[in-house]
Amino acid sequence: MNEQLWTYVRGVMWDYESVPDNVEFVERPALLMYKTEGSSSILSNKIAKVKVETDKAFEQLIGEVGGFYQGKPYSWWIGPDSKPEDLILKVELAGLEYEDTYYGLVKAVDRWEKVELPYALRNVVDEDDIRQYVEVSANIWGYDDATEETLIRQRLAYLKAPDCRGGFLIVMDGDRAVGYAGYRFSSDGEAMYLSGTGVLPKYRGQGIYRALLSRRLELASSYGSNWIVTQARKGTSEPILRKLGFEELGKYEVYKRS
Repeated sequence: MNEQLWTYVRGVMWDYESVPDNVEFVERPALLMYKTEGSSSILSNKIAKVKVETDKAFEQLIGEVGGFYQGKPYSWWIGPDSKPEDLILKVELAGLEYEDTYYGLVKAVDRWEKVELPYALRNVVDEDDIRQYVEVSANIWGYDDATEETLIRQRLAYLKAPDCRGGFLIVMDGDRAVGYAGYRFSSDGEAMYLSGTGVLPKYRGQGIYRALLSRRLELASSYGSNWIVTQARKGTSEPILRKLGFEELGKYEVYKRS
């Protein structure tokens, strides 16, 4: 496994310009976890890294995790650099359930094929756009109202931040958003992180997903990045991206406590 490229895969979760005020986190060499006030989504409440060597250290960690989340739903992402090696067995014995698999995929920034659409693809620029963007993702992922409002506030604050190094795209059918995509550049500028893409079921199969990827490849090239990096969900974006030239570096097995 290419360690530097895997650092970017992991960075999709945590290489941000700053941490929002409503996000509380614990970060040290053996542990990275965070929770988001106002959101019950396990994607916003996540254990992103664990590296412990002994059973005693793991038992202490489980106690710390329980005290941190205090009954709040969360996900635990177990990747190729997680420790101990039997971490999956240990979290299953601790009562967590398997949720999903995400693949760390990368692609070199090279030529891209521009995709023509019968819809408008544009940048998100204001609060109305943000609401459209979040509404599409909420329809796809089933967010509750509180989570939706939290995401609107977070994304609006992100766009307004002076150190912002990312953005959002939407695809419009008239006055309705039907697809969305996010992106963010790594702190060293070498990689662009794809931070979520979705298309409403009725509009799939029309090239919208490929058009959103093409636009981001164009942006990455303009920025001077060499890599496009993402965590792709098994059976959804993952097979599409493989067909478009992305290569696998490793995978995360995702467990949850709901």
